[in-house]
Amino acid sequence: MADRDIEKNVPTTQFVDTLRRLADALEAGESFRVQVQNKRFTIPADATIVVEHEIDGGDEEFAMELQWAAD
Repeated sequence: MADRDIEKNVPTTQFVDTLRRLADALEAGESFRVQVQNKRFTIPADATIVVEHEIDGGDEEFAMELQWAAD
């Protein structure tokens, strides 16, 4: 499989909807289906959750990541 690194700005309403559906799936211990730039994939229920805070000069970044091994 080819490498892929996508960053996409989305409207707040879309972000909140996706985050809410993800939170519900995590609470229920279920996998989560999502689509990013025309690619649909499933995040497994046992994905590792990583929280990141980065400062670079005057810019800050906060990221929440889900990591899992590719099939």
